[in-house]
Amino acid sequence: MTDVVGSRWWLVGVVALALALRIAHVLALRHTLWFDHLVVDPQFYDEWAQRIAGGEWLGGPGAFYMDPLYSYVLAVLYRVAGHDLLLARLLNVACSTGACALVARIGRRTGGAVAGGLAALGFALYEPEIFYVGEVDKTSLSILLAAAALALALGRSLPSRCAAGAATAAAALTRANFLLFVPLGAVAYLLDRDDRAARVGPLARSVAGAALFLAGAGLVLAPVAWRNHHVSGSWVVTTTQGGQNFYTGNNPTNPYGAYGVVPFVRPNPHFEEIDFRAAAESRVGHAMTPNEVSAFWFRESFAHIAEHPGFAALAFARKALLFWNDFEISDNQDQYLLERDSPVLRLPLLRFGLVAPFALLGAIALVPTSRTVRLLCGFVVAYWLSLVAFFLFSRYRLPVVVALMPLAALGVVEVARRLRERRGRFAAAAVLCVALGLCFVRIHLFWRDHPVTIEMRLRHLADMQAEVGDVDGAIATLKEAIAPCPPGCPWALADLFELYRRSGRNAEGAAWLRTFIATHPQQQDAPDYLRQLEAAGTAE
Repeated sequence: MTDVVGSRWWLVGVVALALALRIAHVLALRHTLWFDHLVVDPQFYDEWAQRIAGGEWLGGPGAFYMDPLYSYVLAVLYRVAGHDLLLARLLNVACSTGACALVARIGRRTGGAVAGGLAALGFALYEPEIFYVGEVDKTSLSILLAAAALALALGRSLPSRCAAGAATAAAALTRANFLLFVPLGAVAYLLDRDDRAARVGPLARSVAGAALFLAGAGLVLAPVAWRNHHVSGSWVVTTTQGGQNFYTGNNPTNPYGAYGVVPFVRPNPHFEEIDFRAAAESRVGHAMTPNEVSAFWFRESFAHIAEHPGFAALAFARKALLFWNDFEISDNQDQYLLERDSPVLRLPLLRFGLVAPFALLGAIALVPTSRTVRLLCGFVVAYWLSLVAFFLFSRYRLPVVVALMPLAALGVVEVARRLRERRGRFAAAAVLCVALGLCFVRIHLFWRDHPVTIEMRLRHLADMQAEVGDVDGAIATLKEAIAPCPPGCPWALADLFELYRRSGRNAEGAAWLRTFIATHPQQQDAPDYLRQLEAAGTAE
């Protein structure tokens, strides 16, 4: 069996499986309202790409606020093939399939051919990654670049180190927290024991490797920094939203660690920069540069942390645990909601809560003896901390999976070895059980069947249905959202009342509310909604 899993034909079959599942998922969405009706970030990136493809090659005025690389890649596609959202998603499929092959390479370099084959299979069957190829956003590209950076970083040649720096910097143009890995990568090369003993001309090989890594990163980042300075007068390496994002995750209104709407900021990338800047300038009383705005929100965040250390510590602890939780925190779209439309997502696929425990076991088994495993673990820990310092979304966590899958493959190999040798089985089982328990613990409303989470998910669907003119569908969806928790989920009821009122279906809404009040007298808002609909019906 190990000969099969480690063979070239296994890898070909696994990559083909990854490709087929992702294409099937995209095609399943093609006739749903999600396909052409983009919202929030996907809408922003798509519109930005169209402007770039139309000739705005500098990407607009001002320093970049959003990570730019995905929109530029999308713009090239639109310029060549025209604006086509199916092609945009197939581009994601290509990125995802390439990442699958790179994960196999990382696994092979970490634990041999069998580990590479298992890691690729795990990635091919990983549900959250399949879900995101259907989204017109940067996630699939970010994962591909993260996998490329790691695969190159594990190489021993000096050219691969320069390429690893370039790939890391490119990843930072899709997710700014990858900037952290530019200095960390250089330090890792400087500390490499084998390279410190070898020389390249007058330099220790470790110094040459670190210098080439930084040079590769500089070649990618320098044009972006020049562009930002050219259009804004400010030296900005990638984007100007660092302080704003830090404040979003560390402010008095966000005790949970996931994204929380800042009261004075509209939750849409079209308005976030404007609203954060306006609030900062209002507080200081003068105009500010992009760098000054970011620095201001960093200061506000640290002031909050210093003033409320207990609150901040609890929020940080929640974020630290949520990162490892099986629950996928939705952003623009909800993975669990799209299971209704995609048969692929309804398959028994692999999820985070099953990957992380085996990755932990693989790390524990091989960290003492394997430099490569230590590098992967260092990447995972640094990435984890770089996210929990800010705030969490499912798509923010996904790039770490390119390191977790090879570690999880090592964990599977380790379990098989212990079962075969009949020793250490109970210790491995204990590690897996504890890790599984932590991954599947329910944290506040962050689990898929929490009534409030269901309500939020269905309200999003109802908003989309109403926006495309399907009022009947939106009404039915809101009634479904209200059903699990009539007294404790007031937002869906408010949305339903507003939809009845706005669509002029006052009598129908009043009749439904009378029945609802009779069966749920404890709901305090319903009587007022009924009075308003009855009054509006009388006035007609």
